[in-house]
Amino acid sequence: MRPFALYAASCLVIVALLGAIGWSFTGPDGHRMMLVSAALAVVVQLVAFTVARFLQPRHLLLGWGLGSILRFVTLVVYALVVARLWRAPLAPALLSLTAFFFVTTIVEPVFLRNR
Repeated sequence: MRPFALYAASCLVIVALLGAIGWSFTGPDGHRMMLVSAALAVVVQLVAFTVARFLQPRHLLLGWGLGSILRFVTLVVYALVVARLWRAPLAPALLSLTAFFFVTTIVEPVFLRNR
């Protein structure tokens, strides 16, 4: 449970820092989309981490691959929802979600190593 809690805390800190940086480059609509992207990224990352931890003893690469597929599908579906249904600014939504996914995925192996 400890690696999960540490990873969750690090995801929140990373997303908050990246969000604070991106906040200055967007307008009010972009701010709203960045908040939605941040919440979505944290939830998806924690689900992907749980899958990788569950499969870690024997099939770590399978778990990490499933997490990567989950992230990609989430990004595509999110792009379709933002573009078609919400008609919100697409660039801040997708750039922030991609940045959140990328950086939190890079730190994920540190917490997967701690078994």
